[in-house]
Amino acid sequence: MSYNVYAALEIGTTRTVLAIGECESGEKLTVSAIATIPSSGVRKSQITDVSQATQSIRGVIKAIERKTKEEGGSIDIANAFLVVNGQHVSADQLSSSISVGGNCVSAEDIDSVVANAHQLAPSGGERTVLEVTEQFFSVDQLGGIISPKGLAGHVLKLDVLNVTADRNRIEDARTAADGAHLELRDPLFACTCAADAVLEEHEKKNGVLVLDLGGGSTGYAVYADGFLAATGAIGVGGDHITNDLAHAFQLSMAQAEMLKRDHASAMIQSGDQEERAFIEATSPGMERRSISRRAINTVTNVRAKELVAMIRERLEAQDLVNRLHSGIVLTGGGARLRDLDMLIQREMGTSVRIGKPLYVDGLEGEEFPAACAAIAGALMYANRNYEEHSFLDRLKGIFK
Repeated sequence: MSYNVYAALEIGTTRTVLAIGECESGEKLTVSAIATIPSSGVRKSQITDVSQATQSIRGVIKAIERKTKEEGGSIDIANAFLVVNGQHVSADQLSSSISVGGNCVSAEDIDSVVANAHQLAPSGGERTVLEVTEQFFSVDQLGGIISPKGLAGHVLKLDVLNVTADRNRIEDARTAADGAHLELRDPLFACTCAADAVLEEHEKKNGVLVLDLGGGSTGYAVYADGFLAATGAIGVGGDHITNDLAHAFQLSMAQAEMLKRDHASAMIQSGDQEERAFIEATSPGMERRSISRRAINTVTNVRAKELVAMIRERLEAQDLVNRLHSGIVLTGGGARLRDLDMLIQREMGTSVRIGKPLYVDGLEGEEFPAACAAIAGALMYANRNYEEHSFLDRLKGIFK
């Protein structure tokens, strides 16, 4: 019986996550172990100190090994798929075409144009391909075709969305992982991984936006007519709200993070002025401080609205705002922010929900499953795209 085991690693601004997924032939993928520790050496979703990032990776590997040992097992991870985020991720619309000589399009023609599209090199040689998504076919002047087989024409064309990342940023992650004796496999975009984990097919067909809210950046992915229509990342995330609170109220980053987590809301409510949040003294002789809830939420609201405005501007430029008939789905740790869904619903004029992974088991005990969407989607990708092997063969590949 086939039994697949995969690992996925996410090196984020605020946290480093490692997860193990297992799947027996014909069964649902299960996240058998997941560990999260605070990141070091990462800023705005990019590694700034390789040695510190290596320590974070070592720490999360040890955490996984410890969890497995507590459950009576043993694991030694050798490689993992890399989950990538950050403003350096972008997407380009490209097209591939072949001549069909006035004949009917055959299955071989379709295979050929698809193969050509997937071989299109990223521009400049400075980019690493994360994903090539097939969109519509065209036959001569007839566009918007989903299945061109049997249609007559001279030229068959396929439009694709080429999602790439800065090659150097990927190499930084590989260098950090090498220091922890971990080999990194395919780099995958966090937001499209999260979308795979939380979206249903009818949402992709009707039109939906996924926002993957991280600490240093926010990824976005728009699906329409069943395929990925636009994607990318914006350099604003949850840490920007933390920084704003720290500066506004002269707090340490740890105090500001606590304030955001326990008291902040993306919306300014009518009763906020009467409520106050208390900040404990950090050294002897200092008194406990209090800050009005309205002041906290005013700072938070400004930054949250700025992010939504940036997303809206991107979508308006591609005429996608009015195609979100299935609304907006929020994933990532930043989706925890109180009332963020309400703010986005008001600003974007469409329904908003928090996205929980739909197609994997094993995350039921997680406090906020939406934060695990990207890592779950990466494990789904691995299970979907790599050939099944026996359990012993898989141990040789994934584990030392």
